[in-house]
Amino acid sequence: MSAEKKKQMGVLGLIVALVVVLFGGVLFVGAASGWFDNPKVTLDPEYYGEGTQMMDLDAGGYEELVGAKKSFVVFVDQGGCTTADRLREYVTDYMGEAGIKVYRMMFEQVKESSLHDYVKYYPSVAIVSKGHVMGYLRADSDEDAAAYNDYGAFKAWISKYL
Repeated sequence: MSAEKKKQMGVLGLIVALVVVLFGGVLFVGAASGWFDNPKVTLDPEYYGEGTQMMDLDAGGYEELVGAKKSFVVFVDQGGCTTADRLREYVTDYMGEAGIKVYRMMFEQVKESSLHDYVKYYPSVAIVSKGHVMGYLRADSDEDAAAYNDYGAFKAWISKYL
């Protein structure tokens, strides 16, 4: 290989290295800025305001909200369940703090709706954005266990989305 060819390869190598470093720097700054975090959900205006009572929702009502591309929160409940009682208390406390309104849907109704594609066990909380489930608590997941047993952990979980 000639000296001229080696010089061209060296310059090309420097250019490639510079592009890689520059691109890596942009990705690092983006990650530090939260570019890759879960997008925040903005609820529809009717779900903001004072309210400590959950609004009951059935399967048909849920499907109407999804069809209308609404953004809302739904608590999946089951009577006689101590874990549901505790999570219901957490949801009610959060409603008061955040000034939002939340739907309450009994698990039997969930099984009759498209929400059952996500929520297989009760209790749960689902965040719906523009008709799409963005996140939900998994009662069968060790990852979500803290949110079921500690209000601070629940608040941290829901704050990732809202």
